[in-house]
Amino acid sequence: MNKTIFTILLFFISVWVYTQKPISIRGSVFDADSGEPVAETHVFIKGHLSGTITNAYGKYSIDLTKIGDTLVYSHLLYDTVHVVYNGTNLNANILFEPKEYMLPDATVRPVINVSKGMLLDVTDYVFIGDSILYSGFCYRYKRKQNPWLVMIAPNGDTVFTYCTGMEGRFFKDCFENVHYLTDDMAYQLVFGDNGVSLEHPTEINEFLTVMSDCKFVSDGKIVFSQFTDRDQLLVYYLADTATYETEVFRTIADEVKLNMLAFQGLFFSMGPPPNEHDLRFEEMMYNPVFAPIIKSRDTISIFNYTDGKIEMYDTCFNSLGSSDVYFQNSRYCEDELLVDYTTNRVYAVFEKSGKKSVKEIFVNSGTTGNELAIPNFFWVDNMKVHNGQLYFLYREKYTGDLRSLYKMFLE
Repeated sequence: MNKTIFTILLFFISVWVYTQKPISIRGSVFDADSGEPVAETHVFIKGHLSGTITNAYGKYSIDLTKIGDTLVYSHLLYDTVHVVYNGTNLNANILFEPKEYMLPDATVRPVINVSKGMLLDVTDYVFIGDSILYSGFCYRYKRKQNPWLVMIAPNGDTVFTYCTGMEGRFFKDCFENVHYLTDDMAYQLVFGDNGVSLEHPTEINEFLTVMSDCKFVSDGKIVFSQFTDRDQLLVYYLADTATYETEVFRTIADEVKLNMLAFQGLFFSMGPPPNEHDLRFEEMMYNPVFAPIIKSRDTISIFNYTDGKIEMYDTCFNSLGSSDVYFQNSRYCEDELLVDYTTNRVYAVFEKSGKKSVKEIFVNSGTTGNELAIPNFFWVDNMKVHNGQLYFLYREKYTGDLRSLYKMFLE
């Protein structure tokens, strides 16, 4: 009994001593729209006059007096933010919303309906050179006579039409072959003088197991990826096409999420197994590491959103250095990149209230260009960039309109 009382007293004394010590809060302040750090932000405890100022990188450090203190973040160009310290948020990163009158206008370009007049409800599309290969349903035919593949040349002429009879989507593998994937099978599209044929049928799970992680080939080596630890650890491997030897090229980890997983495993080991609600919450918490690898002409780049860097390598996988990036800190930045392999430009994707926009990423500096917004179109999907033009699929809501392919010029 005395031992129990002593333990309880020791606990409360340690808590009392802890709360008497200054509590150091560290973090950074970012622009919610651009993701750029915000310098010269006044950070202070509510009710106190003294405080600190963020440096050129948006970083700050300040000591609180007790749990329950409110930190105030103030800047002339942004809405003031108040955060109550609850004892867990030792690293407090803040996203500043620009004041309404300070918001820059996004550049808007005209949008063209590319598939207008085709009488095709477009389900997918892929670029074959400068021609566009569509997949979709033509309502002039019964369902058994659908869907169709339609190739349209750059001048608007129809190259061929082909009825697949199976709904599917396009997939371009790391060897630049184009495949047609259904629910059950994968077929390679073989193009000839008489049109297209579906060949080399492969069971869909077997195909995806082999091909979905394959990225590209460079210097006689295949680059492929593997996720582990609830998708919080991403490893890029190099497989030699001659010797079949494999080596690790780059490992990227979200250390914070990995520590959370370790603690969570300890927590669950001391109690009942997780229920359905726990597992659903985990899915929301543990988004996969986002660090896509892209080969563009003579440069290989890893857009490492997790560590806030763009890593650059030559085609033989020798390091060319890196640049810091901040745009991914924007709350509107999506885990999506659009690559224009004809112009070798890369674009970040942003979404705000259902409207999407893009910004070109300048790889060498890590900065972004002007925001280019898609006007008057909400919840567009299947965005791609080709030859300086942004393409996307869209169907008018609450109407009988066909799902169409649109394009917007980016230059």
